Amino acid sequence: MERRVMVGRARPLAELDALLAAAIDGRGRSAIVLGEPGMGKTTLAEALADRALASGVTVAWGWCSAAGMPPFWPWRSILRDLAPEHRLAGEAPAGHGADGLGVLRGDAGVRARLFVSVIDTLQKVSGDGPVVLILEDLQWADSASLLLLRQVVDALPGLRVLLVATWRDEPSSTGDDVRAVVRDLPTAVERIRLDGLGIDEVAELVTRVLGDTPADELATMVHRRTGGNPFFVREVSRLLAARSATTGVPDGVREVLARRIARVSQGCQQILEVAAVAGDGADVSLVMAVAGEPADAVLLQLEEAAAARLLAGPPVDNRIWFAHALVQEVLETSLGTARRAALHRALAEQLEETAGDDDDEAAGELARHWSAAFGPDAAERAAAWALRAARSAGDRMGYEQAVDAYRIALRGKDIERTKVMLELGEAQMYAGDLEGARQTFAQTADLARRNGRASHLAMAALGLGAGLSGFEVPQYDELQTGLLEEALASLPQRDGGLRAAVMGRLSLAYAGTDRESERLDLARSAVAMAERVGHPCVESGALAAYCDAIAGPAHVDERFAAASRMLAVAERGHDSPCQLLARRLRLVALMERGDWPEVDAEIDAFARTANRLMLPLYSWYVPLWRGARALMSGDFETAARYADETEAIGRRAGSANAALMVFTLRMWTHRTAGVLPTDFVDDIDAAVKTATESSVALGMLASYFAVAGEIDTAGRSFDRLMSRGLNAIPDDCEWLEGMWHAGDAAIALDRADVADEVARRLAPHEGLWVIDGIGGGVMGVTAHLLGRLAAFRGRIGDARRLLSRAVSAYQGANAVPWLTRAEQDLAAISGVVRRTTSVDGVFRKDGRTWHLSWRDDEATVPDSKGMHDLSVLLGQPGTPVHVLDLVAAAGGPPRTAAGGDTGPVLDGMARDAYRRRVAELDTDIADAERDGISQRVGTLVEERDFLVRELAAAYGLGGRARTTGDPAERARKAVAMRVATAIKAIREVHPGLARHLELAVSTGRFCVYRPEETATWHS
Repeated sequence: MERRVMVGRARPLAELDALLAAAIDGRGRSAIVLGEPGMGKTTLAEALADRALASGVTVAWGWCSAAGMPPFWPWRSILRDLAPEHRLAGEAPAGHGADGLGVLRGDAGVRARLFVSVIDTLQKVSGDGPVVLILEDLQWADSASLLLLRQVVDALPGLRVLLVATWRDEPSSTGDDVRAVVRDLPTAVERIRLDGLGIDEVAELVTRVLGDTPADELATMVHRRTGGNPFFVREVSRLLAARSATTGVPDGVREVLARRIARVSQGCQQILEVAAVAGDGADVSLVMAVAGEPADAVLLQLEEAAAARLLAGPPVDNRIWFAHALVQEVLETSLGTARRAALHRALAEQLEETAGDDDDEAAGELARHWSAAFGPDAAERAAAWALRAARSAGDRMGYEQAVDAYRIALRGKDIERTKVMLELGEAQMYAGDLEGARQTFAQTADLARRNGRASHLAMAALGLGAGLSGFEVPQYDELQTGLLEEALASLPQRDGGLRAAVMGRLSLAYAGTDRESERLDLARSAVAMAERVGHPCVESGALAAYCDAIAGPAHVDERFAAASRMLAVAERGHDSPCQLLARRLRLVALMERGDWPEVDAEIDAFARTANRLMLPLYSWYVPLWRGARALMSGDFETAARYADETEAIGRRAGSANAALMVFTLRMWTHRTAGVLPTDFVDDIDAAVKTATESSVALGMLASYFAVAGEIDTAGRSFDRLMSRGLNAIPDDCEWLEGMWHAGDAAIALDRADVADEVARRLAPHEGLWVIDGIGGGVMGVTAHLLGRLAAFRGRIGDARRLLSRAVSAYQGANAVPWLTRAEQDLAAISGVVRRTTSVDGVFRKDGRTWHLSWRDDEATVPDSKGMHDLSVLLGQPGTPVHVLDLVAAAGGPPRTAAGGDTGPVLDGMARDAYRRRVAELDTDIADAERDGISQRVGTLVEERDFLVRELAAAYGLGGRARTTGDPAERARKAVAMRVATAIKAIREVHPGLARHLELAVSTGRFCVYRPEETATWHS
């Protein structure tokens, strides 16, 4: 094809040159060139390609088409140039499975793994030398190509790749999905907008066309009429050259093109009309057959069209390419409705003659032509080809394209309608349209019932819960429950994968209903049947249902074992979603056990699989759990950032679970930090409504408002909870949480009867940790609440034992906020004994001295900060006082003004990123050593050693983050020294009092005065 000479555009070309230089240097970049038709987007891309090739850079092109090409069409062109062995560069799709379980066994992560493989290929190719990727006419891209574009753009910073896309910035040419993708691309993607040329540049372009320098008046007139649009300038200039006049210049480029088309022969116009309806890049033999002209005549007419600059040049690879997309548009829109429909029919009939039975490549094109054709058989033939196109698109992971094709297919009469509707629902589900999928499955169930199709009814019911794997199954879904019951009754009474899947899902559906007692038998039967029929995916789902049926605290070990078995089954079946579900179940069990090193390992393992899948449905769990772990270490800021990240990913996934868990993480962040924002009450109300005011939700409300000091509000929720009784808290994954809230509120509301009952029920589980939801919050170890309940009930010995166990658990877990609270609770009761005598004492400040009296001896001591500290403690016997409060009492800044530490040496997110990178480097080092790439090994080892040193510098031996300055820690040391100095001064004048204070005063972050006998101090 002839390349246009570029005029002007120095600034945008310089911008692209800078991006190319960055990519060559290893800092991948991307840009979108925007402009109306004819502005020279392709010309600019060609100029960039020429400069890149001159620098030894590989260039690969991909073209999007308005003619309904298969999914990933532009990427297939690119990969054919860069990596012909890649699966996307080939012709064969993955194949459509049919094993009796129908369409609902698909792996939603398969497309994400394809995306990863593309990025891996780009990394490998660019490792041998920098690469420029050019995607033309992005406005016509299929949705699957757009999704892959987004993933590649995100990966570019680590690649030696420059990606440039051209986009026709014209609303009528651009679909909503394309506009949304472009709008949501990161700001790092350069937007290079091409506007009209200036008058001097227009004059230069006119000179190139006319061969003479135009008069200023002519250049000004052309600029005014064309707006500086380069394509329009060329066309007007050619019109002027043909007319040798300056009048009668058309107002629009389409009118110019229409006039130029009118000047070619009638035979040439007819050939161009066929080619325009066939689509840019039409096959010459197809156009020839439809036109009914001999080859020699057609080739002469194509030469005429090329000479008239309506075509880019002679056919390339037997395909016809227009000089500009506008030429094709003008030709097609100039046709009458009947003529256009007749050409579509003729093209469809000719394609059918040449397409083989397994030629799915042509299915989309045939569906397009038949859909635009007339005739009594056109609709049915369009539907038949659309069904083939839909299945082909689904096999190629073009789910959005498949949805559109399935809708055309459903217009036909001669189809297995329920099966096609099931396939449509699956495509909608994988395309992210969960609500649309739900509506389709519900309609499919109605139709399957009327047609007596029990298996299709069962698959529709399973589809309502996201297919066989059921990663997020909606609770309290009466529609799904009813359909599952109906399906189970309709399916044959014999072993089968579908029957096992329905039983497992029905076990989940009965959660929280009056059929709760049936869940365990259903789940066990499902697991046994799935194992007998040997279907890994169904067995994994059944095991998940079994784990959910035994989610209470009495079955933690059994649940962990079942989840581990589920993981092994899913790994054998290469089922990534089920692997993630198994890891989620394992992780919650590990949290309940308090096995925190294994929890962190499980989070990392989950993250590795989720990162490969790159689906929001799975990805949001990772920041949620890392936020909960950051909160445990007292890193509130990092926990809040992880909550924001979880919310953003969960919103993209459309996950109700994500929204609820974000609320949970934020609530526990507020509670643990001791800051309860007033505007958070709205979030609480929304969450409770979402939870349908369950007993656990009522307990949470009572506990939260009690902590917030709103005792009346807390009391109302507590009374509603207790009107149902503690038995209303179901024995499932929320039982420990519900009991914790009830016990916490009982203490605050002075309800000893409830405290007794909660303590009795929790006693067998004192070693378990209480987890909110699926890991969105960690409430503490059960022994802690039991210790508080014991102290509230006056059982000091039990309280001391339980709180000591809690302190030990928190120390081992580095759970700093919980440790502080447990130590405070323990300090409050550690010195409490029954006393029958009381001793009076005096500890009074008198000017610059203190007057002391104890057991008939008196003395005076000079003023000091330590004496002020002792005075505060003596005035609150048995009450722990924070060191920052003592500092404030002695004239220092108030506790609220002390601020937090200046942060850890590495914050939580940086730490996690460092640790993940170290793990990746270990894998990369092993791969490089295996491949014998010694230079790469050295580079990787150097990076790993650096990160290890950074981590070692940032964390102590116990794994606690070193901070750059903790006010509480500084105050602890200062107060301990001040108190010791004051007691030493007292010893010199009053040894008896000094001995009493040494035994009764304890210092630490919380200081407390616990006399062995009741003491009344006068100040």
